[in-house]
Amino acid sequence: MIIRLLAMLFVLSIFIPVEFHILLGTLRLEAYRVVLALTLIYAFINLRKILENADLIDILLFFFVILASTSLIYNHGLKDGIESSGILIIEILGAFYLAKLFITTPKSYYQVNTWFVTILAVLLIFSLYEAFAKHRILHEWAKVITGNDSLDYRLYTHYYIRMGIMRTTNLFAHPILYGTIGAIFFPFIVLLAVYKFKLGNAIKAVAIFIGMMTTLSSAPLLSVAFQGMTAVLTRFWHGGQRFWIGFGFLALSGMFLINALSNRGFFAILISYLTFNPVTGYYRLLQWEYSMDDIMDNPLFGIGLNDWTRPEWMNNSIDSFWLLMTMQHGIIASFLLLFVCLYAVFHMLNRLHKHGTESRWMVESWILAFMSLILIGFTVDYFGKIQPLFFFILGSIAWAKNHKNINETVAQMKQKSKSNNL
Repeated sequence: MIIRLLAMLFVLSIFIPVEFHILLGTLRLEAYRVVLALTLIYAFINLRKILENADLIDILLFFFVILASTSLIYNHGLKDGIESSGILIIEILGAFYLAKLFITTPKSYYQVNTWFVTILAVLLIFSLYEAFAKHRILHEWAKVITGNDSLDYRLYTHYYIRMGIMRTTNLFAHPILYGTIGAIFFPFIVLLAVYKFKLGNAIKAVAIFIGMMTTLSSAPLLSVAFQGMTAVLTRFWHGGQRFWIGFGFLALSGMFLINALSNRGFFAILISYLTFNPVTGYYRLLQWEYSMDDIMDNPLFGIGLNDWTRPEWMNNSIDSFWLLMTMQHGIIASFLLLFVCLYAVFHMLNRLHKHGTESRWMVESWILAFMSLILIGFTVDYFGKIQPLFFFILGSIAWAKNHKNINETVAQMKQKSKSNNL
C-alpha cells in the first residue's frame, strides 16, 4: 500500500543525517521533504477521503497555514514568499496528513511508534561511544560519503562538552533534536512496558532514557517531568474536570500576579529556571526581551524570515518554537496554532475514559508526548526535522475519535478468540 510505504520512508528519513542533502539554489532538499511532498500529492488524489474525515483541527490548521503563508508572501514578495510557504506547507500539511491517512487504527499507531522506539533503542550504542570518545562518528561517516560538512562547527568545540562527556547528536543535527525525539516516544514505550511487560520493552525504555541523558540537554528531562505531571492529569481528569479547570484558573491568576509584581515577569522567571545552564537561561530570556519590539511592531503578519532586532553580539537563533512562530507569522497565527494543539490534547482527554484497556494506554501515551511538546516549545525551537515530526504527531491521534468502533472491534476479536479456543 502506497501510504504505508510513505510512512515507512518518513520514519527512516528522520534518521538520515543532515549531510545527505541536495542543494537546489537556496533550498536544501532532504529525504523527509521528498517523502512529504509525495504525501501531499497522494493526499490531493484522496482529497474526498480527507474532506469526509475533516474536523475542527483540520480546519484551524488549514487557516494557520494560510496565515503563515500570507506572512511569508507579505514580508518577502511573491516569488520568495511562495517558495518559503511551499516548504512550510509540505512540512506541516504533508506530515499531518501522512499521519491521518496511515494511522487510522490502534494497530497502525502501535506500528509507527514501535518503528521509532526500536531504532532509537539501537542507536544508544553510538550515543555512548560519541559521548565518552568525544567523536561524532556517524556524522564523520556521513561527511566522508557525501562530501557535505553540514554540522555546526560549534558542536565540535568545548561548549558542547559537559561533565567530561560530549553532548551527543547521534544521527541528528543537534543534541536538542536527538533528546526531543527520544522524549516524544518515551511515554509510548514506558506505558507499553507497564501494560504488557516484556523484558525487551523494558530494555528499550531504559535505552531511550539513557540516550536522552547523553544529550545533557534540559529539554528531554523537562519533557519527562512534564509527562509525569500530565500522567497525573490523565489519571484524574475524568470526573474531576471542575477541579482541574479551577486549578487552571488559579494557576493563570498566579501567573498574572507574578507578572504584575515582578520586574522580570512570569515568562522570564519560567525560562530562567527551565535550563541546566544559567547562562543559557539568561540568553533565552534576552531573546524574549529583544524580540518583543519586532512582535509589537508587526503583530499581524510578523517579520517572516527577516532578521530580528538584537544587539550585534547576539546570534540570530531563537530558542522557543512559540516565540519564533509569533515573531515570524504574527500573534494571530501563533495563537491559532497553540489553540489547535491544546484543543487536540483536551479533546482526547475528554474521551480517554471511553476507550477500552487495549487502546487507552496508547491514547494516554500520545497525550503525554504531545502535551510535553507544547510545553517544551516555550524553551526549545523545533527546527529541522522536529517541525514536521511535531505535525505528524498532531495528526497521529485522529483514529482515537472512533472509540466506539475500536471497542466493538476489540470485543469481536476477543469473542472470536474464545470461540476458536473452544
